[in-house]
Amino acid sequence: DAAAQSVTARPGALDGSWLWVLPTTADGLRPPQSWQATGSAPSGDIYVGGMDHATNSALYRIRPATNRLSYVGDARAASLAADNLEPGEAFEKFHTRPTWINGKIHVATMDYSTIDAGYLARRGSHLYAFDPVAARLTDLSAAEPGGVSAPHVSVVTLAADPARKLLYEAAAPTGQILRYDLIKKKTTNLGRPSRYDRPYLYVGRFMWVDSRGVLYFSAGNTGYVTPYNPAIYQHIYLYRPGSGFGERTAWRLEGTRAIETGQCISGGAVCYLADDQSRIYRFTDSGPSWAYVGRAVPTNETVWVFHVTADGRRAYVITTQSAAPGSVPALYEYDLASRTSRRLCALTTIDPAFAGYDRHTGYNAWDAQGRFYFASFPSARSPLFGTVNVRVTAVDPVRLKAALGL
Repeated sequence: DAAAQSVTARPGALDGSWLWVLPTTADGLRPPQSWQATGSAPSGDIYVGGMDHATNSALYRIRPATNRLSYVGDARAASLAADNLEPGEAFEKFHTRPTWINGKIHVATMDYSTIDAGYLARRGSHLYAFDPVAARLTDLSAAEPGGVSAPHVSVVTLAADPARKLLYEAAAPTGQILRYDLIKKKTTNLGRPSRYDRPYLYVGRFMWVDSRGVLYFSAGNTGYVTPYNPAIYQHIYLYRPGSGFGERTAWRLEGTRAIETGQCISGGAVCYLADDQSRIYRFTDSGPSWAYVGRAVPTNETVWVFHVTADGRRAYVITTQSAAPGSVPALYEYDLASRTSRRLCALTTIDPAFAGYDRHTGYNAWDAQGRFYFASFPSARSPLFGTVNVRVTAVDPVRLKAALGL
């Protein structure tokens, strides 16, 4: 009963903030994690994925008009309904931003997180679509050969091409690019750039498509595995329909860290992108062109939260707590024109309930009221690890800054 799995936001300690806790689902999934699984629909509704990183993943929807968060479906139930569930099959994560295309929200599963050959023991990723009119989550992969997007691999990134009714998927740990045709209801494995020098690699968590239908992406992250060759990984790659893979070697990255988050504004005319250390880049569709914009947080803090205002003037980022002494999760504002950053506050200033929540994720999730959203949960370093469900927060930056006296 989805209606029973519903909660209303409570105001945060500071004006301009609202908090929810993802409810445990009726079929018993308690979601203690959420990995880059926060997104929005054209209506302003917000979608959030919650998962246990072991057995199952669920999708929730927030209606900003009522501040009500509700469960709308989960991977196991949707695959069972489609007769596409094998004995013992797990759906560890929805590690994809809920992505709107063709009137529906799409998510995909990641069932193996380690960058090695262990993924071969898994069946493969399922692609799902949530229809807000029918209020139903459907396993699209049930109609595919083998019932998965591609054998064994996980999907960690989605990118929509609405004009051509195509949905691109990045596969882990191989770095292959998949393309789902929403009209033909068929997935094609496009392969991967021939320049990649290793069988398994870190796959960039954000891709984007320009007005010409060209897909852009990146790979490599020295923070996770052995160092990556800068000549191979320190720039942007592309896939052009009809001619295959290519490189933009002049579109340099400031380090061998793949693009982690991003947001396109003005109908895709400009995209702002960031790695996991808050280095920000700007893509301009006209040309196209590429530029480094600067760094939102001057220290080497991990950043998985990135939201850009609709006018492209400011970006808001949240740091994830590191093991360094004195590190605390905090909200920063970055002026994209002047390239200046300021720390607004620690998250515990917004609300004391953030104590112990040291992981924060989410990008490009704004409602029509000018609020951005992110998900928070404890890591293995926190005494709360495994004991609490994901917390979701909405922030109105204008009201919050006023409450802080800024």
